[in-house]
Amino acid sequence: MELLSKEIEKDLKLLNPFYQREVYDFIKFLQAKQKRNNDTDYLSSIPGMIDSILEEGEKPISDYSKNLDW
Repeated sequence: MELLSKEIEKDLKLLNPFYQREVYDFIKFLQAKQKRNNDTDYLSSIPGMIDSILEEGEKPISDYSKNLDW
């Protein structure tokens, strides 16, 4: 990841200031999106998912296999 950061920094310096601002704005957009789209928000947005998780949480662990069959 450090190499990627250095490459981005190098390429960013080659852009004119107008486009640097565009890149900065896009980074801020992605950071805000990342904050909003955590796993809980994503799963909660799926119809029926909350009820399904709650129902499964009430089942005893012995109802589940230790081996996956998929």
